Parts: sequence; C-alpha cells; structure tokens
Amino acid sequence: MEKTFGMMMVVALMLTACESDTATAPADAGDEANWQTPAMPQPQTLWAEGDTRIAVSLDGDLLLGDQVLQQGNFETLDGRRQDDGSVRLVSVDRSRNEAVLFALQDNGLTELQRIPAPAYQINGLCLYRDSQSLLSVFLLDERGGADQWLLDDGRQPRKLRHLVMPPDAEFCAVDDARAALYVSEETVGLWRYQADPEQDPERELLDLLAPRGNIRESASGLAVIPGGVALLDKEAGDLHLYRFADDRHHRYAVPELDEPERLAASHDGETLNLFAVDDGDHGVRRLDLAWQADPFVTDTMTMVEPSAQTDTVALFGDAADDPAIWLNRQNPSASRILGTDKKAGLHVYGLDGKETQFLAAGRLNNVDVRYDVDVAGRRHDIAVATNRDHNSLHLFLIDPLTGALEDAGQIATGLEEIYGLCLYQDEQGLYAFPNGKSGVIEQWLLQAEGNTLQGRMVRKLKVASQPEGCVADDDSGRLFVGEEDKAVWVFPAAADQPADAQQVVAISERLHADIEGLALYRKGGQHFLVISSQGNNSFVLVDAEPPYSWRGRFRIGMNVAQGIDGVSETDGLEVTSANLGGPYTEGLLVVQDGRNRLPQAPQNFKLVPWTAIDHALQLSEQGSGHE
Repeated sequence: MEKTFGMMMVVALMLTACESDTATAPADAGDEANWQTPAMPQPQTLWAEGDTRIAVSLDGDLLLGDQVLQQGNFETLDGRRQDDGSVRLVSVDRSRNEAVLFALQDNGLTELQRIPAPAYQINGLCLYRDSQSLLSVFLLDERGGADQWLLDDGRQPRKLRHLVMPPDAEFCAVDDARAALYVSEETVGLWRYQADPEQDPERELLDLLAPRGNIRESASGLAVIPGGVALLDKEAGDLHLYRFADDRHHRYAVPELDEPERLAASHDGETLNLFAVDDGDHGVRRLDLAWQADPFVTDTMTMVEPSAQTDTVALFGDAADDPAIWLNRQNPSASRILGTDKKAGLHVYGLDGKETQFLAAGRLNNVDVRYDVDVAGRRHDIAVATNRDHNSLHLFLIDPLTGALEDAGQIATGLEEIYGLCLYQDEQGLYAFPNGKSGVIEQWLLQAEGNTLQGRMVRKLKVASQPEGCVADDDSGRLFVGEEDKAVWVFPAAADQPADAQQVVAISERLHADIEGLALYRKGGQHFLVISSQGNNSFVLVDAEPPYSWRGRFRIGMNVAQGIDGVSETDGLEVTSANLGGPYTEGLLVVQDGRNRLPQAPQNFKLVPWTAIDHALQLSEQGSGHE
C-alpha cells in the first residue's frame, strides 16, 4: 500500500517540535513481502554493505560473519567504505562510554582513535562522509542533543558543533549525498536535519505518529536507502520506506519479531536488502526488494582550503561582516586585514590571523581602503566604514609604516539604513559609495579640510532592491554593485558620468542569492570579479571586463591539518594580487565565515592563497572569454 508523504516534508521547524496538520493517516495494512531468516549469529545491531556484514553480538563483541574481530562491551554501530576499499567502523565501548573508530581491512580490525567520554551517556551514533571525504560522527545525548566530532586517522578527534535533539533520541542515520541527518523521536516521528556543519541547524518533520501520520506506535531504527530513508516501528512491527523522488511511502509488516528495533540496509544497484533486528534475542529478518536508485545530482564544485583564520569576534551571532586588506608597501608581509564587527567596531589582524588592534567604533558594516591621501600636510592611508549607529561614513587614518589605525571622525549621509560601501579614487579625488537597504547608492567626495576629512555628496545611483557589496575599479572607472537577490550591476564610477547600469551577471543556478561581497583581482592579463554566492556557500569568478565572461566557481572547505573549518554564508570578502610573501606570493583572498566550527565559536575571517584558487579553476590556463 502506498501513501503520499511529500506534503509533510515542507514543514520546516527551527529546533522546535510542533504538531503538523499535513501528515496523512496511517495505512490499514502492510504491503505483502517475502521475509527471510538469514543464517547468521543473533546480532545486537548490524551494519551491512554488499556482502559485508558487521555485527555487534549480544555479548558486545564485534563480528565479521562468525569471526570475532574485537572482544569487548560494544553497543551500536555504523560504517563507511573508504576510497581504498577499507571500511571505517564506529561503535560505543559501553564499559568506558567512549566512541571508538576502527579500520577494517583484509578482515583485520585496527583501533584508530577514541573520542573522550562525554559527560552524558551516549544513546546512539551515526557516521557522515562529506564532499571532502572527511568522516564525522554524531553522538546522541540521552538528555537531548548531539555532538558532531570530526574523525581523522592520524589525529585526535575534534568537536565540530552541538545540535539540539529530542530527549532520549537513540537512532540516527546520514545520507551522505544529500547531507541529511535523520533522527527518530519515539513518541513524535521522523526528523531530518542538516548533516553538514556549515549549514544552519534546521530540522524538518517528515512523518508523525498516528493519527496525524503513518507511524502507528513508535519511531525506532533507521537506515538510509537509495533515494530515501527507512524506519522501523518496533511496537507495531512495521517497516516504513520513504522514497523522495516520487514522494511515496510503503509500509511492510515485519513477521515473527517481538520488537524489531534496529535496522540495516545495503543495495547492489538493483536489489535493496533490509535487515530488521529484534530488540531481544528473537532473531533477525531480511527483506529483499527490487529497488532502483533514484538519480540525485549534488551541487558539487571545486574545493579549496583556507591556509589561516583570524581570531574570532567577541560575541556569537551575526557579527563579523566585511574585510579589507591594507597593503604595507614597505613590508608586504606586515600587511593588515581589517574586519568589521556589526556589534562592536573594527578589528585589525596580521596575516597570521592574530588581532593587532581593535577600535570600539560602533556597529560597522562594510569597510574599504585607499592610499596616499594628504590630510593636514601629512600623507595617510585611509579606511572608511559604514556606521549603522549613525547612518554615517566612519573614517580612519592608517599609518603607512606601521598599519596602526586612528579614528578620524564621521560624516553623516542621507541614507536611512546605511549598509554597504566601497571607495573609488581618480584624478578628481577620493570618493565613497555608501548604499542603503532602499536601493539608493550615494557618491561622496572626501576632501581634507584643515586637520580632518570632510564629505560632499555629488551623485546618486539606484538599484531596484537591496544592495550591499560593491567594489570600484580605479583603473577602468567601473563601479560594480551587488543587488542581493537579483544581479551584479556595473555603473560608470566617475562623478560626472551618467547613472546608467549594465547587468554583469544575474542570479541563476550558478549564482545563488544573496549576492554579498564583491572584490577585484588584477594581475597581468588576469582581471577578475570575485562574488560571494551566499545561498549555496560558494564563490563565483567572472571577468571584470566586458563581456564579463564566466570563469568558474568554488567552495572553501575544511583544512583538517591546520584545524580550520570550512566557509559558509559569507557576507563580505576582499582580495589582493600583491605578493605578501609566504603562501600569498600570488595574492590573498579573505572571506567572512558565517558559521565558525571546529569547534563552534563566534564568527571570524578565513584566508585563502590565490594560488589555490588559480590551480583549482585553472585560471592561468584559460583563454580570454572562457565559458
């Protein structure tokens, strides 16, 4: 019997359990099925892939068929096949309340590492293998919650983040391709979370207990199946299969088992093998079904790794926003990264990521830098930021030798909700382009008067909806503006030019809203516009010259060796092509990281060598106008 469950999948709940009116009524009877009794020792739990069957015996030993791989007091189990053909297994050593990672190769088991015993009893676990082929494990806390730990054969496990979970949750499973974490809540139903630590901790309710859903009595064991997920109802003796491609639900009665609580699944391309394991010692049953894998295309793209990260801002939440790079022309390796803090002010970092200075200037949003400006007879470098406390331009003087910043006051603008900003410098002078949430972009001429810089608005531009990121090219006289949910536009930057805009690149399958940070990379014949594609945690490159040809896109993944997490939900970014020494001989990309993991911490900024991007996208090998 089939029932549609697709409507239930759209119930998105932010860490809050609630009832849903969209679940369908439970089925009256299970589908016909030919269950078998496999010839194997009675397992406590089981992991299966192809012909490989790994079990935890009732005595707590790890078994491969009849062979004892490891004696002990183990409970629960999950595994993943590696690229070299070996298997990684994780189980809980109940005598020490520790999760243990093993390698299985040539029928031999090697212990690789242990996660220190947490302050709670581990109720269950499941593995996740991400797009970088990195393994992490979710440990379920009986009190309600889950810790996600990064596993690595050669290093100590490291905690990635903590998730809020239902109390007493015992069963979970991860679909690696979809990065979906499934958790059953016995008295409520089936939940889906984001397994990727760089995603928000949202959850969806996929099915409910009767009378609002298909699950008759209890939500128990889980297994990922091609194109969906399987769930056991131990009290009712039911097996539920959920297929996502056609939003169909199947229910099968499990025979001869008192409480079929634990579930394992394997698939050989045409046949799905399902193993239901009784909670006591009443055996295991196997169901073989014809089951074609549903096509699922993941949004895979080139991955680069950060080489360093800055110290964090002080407070959790949406705080860090936009970076700028100040180039020390006398000593490039002593250059500085300026990072705005929307809750506090302006942070200054060295290229090692360590904070060198903090200016408590208020809620600063975007910042940009220009060089060699005469103020009161002295040459200064200039940083300008948008101050959301006063809807003003906040000015800072930078010592050209040391990089030390000092507050140089504010200039009130006509914007009601000031937001983004970029600077532009030509033979007429230094200009600031602040923008507001209404779509208005003001152009201000900044001039020295006595000991201070003063401003005069000289022009207004407009986009239809909210902009933020912008960057001006001093050499070509172009101003690029990101309209967050529409497109990137280019205007003439000079104050005496018309305010006409041309579209550079629009939101599409390759560029996801919100469009956030914009920056320019220029070196030799390479002249690129770098764009933060916030909606899918990626970065897009197009030529910064007409016809603005596509150059590629990439994500910033985890650097396990350096203990640096990946990058997600980036607001601002900046890039330079200057030789800063060390790994940055071809330049540096700095990006804001919206979710700071490994472990969870307030936001910060990540540093990526341009050579990594050049190599990943083969930029040096591309010809002009590459698509």
